[in-house]
Amino acid sequence: DQAIEFYNKVLSDNNFRNKEYENRFKARARESIEAIELFEKADVSKVADGTHTASSTGYNGQIDVAVGVSSGRIESVKVTKHREKQFYSAFNDTEASILKLQSVRGVDGTSGATITSRAIVNATAKALAGASQ
Repeated sequence: DQAIEFYNKVLSDNNFRNKEYENRFKARARESIEAIELFEKADVSKVADGTHTASSTGYNGQIDVAVGVSSGRIESVKVTKHREKQFYSAFNDTEASILKLQSVRGVDGTSGATITSRAIVNATAKALAGASQ
């Protein structure tokens, strides 16, 4: 509830550096709210086997992920397309954390790259929820 309240404040704010920043900040806020609401549906034990894809807004634009699921387990999380210019450690760290936890819940963002990490988590949640049976 506290996170959703914070993201709603971002959505109602009109004080941004420019229109591009406003669009990115608001897209990330909307997608974070959506991901929070999808966490319950992102139960990997209810996801069909296969590779499931989704995207979310990172620091510099869309981040696409492919999530491989087999026998109720997340087997892989791969960033397949992005425009991020730095913070590549977020890709490996976030993917490894999701695999270790077998969930998008409780994944800590990579220090200094929290926007990129959050986008990977959000896209993974969308992919899993969209493939739930």
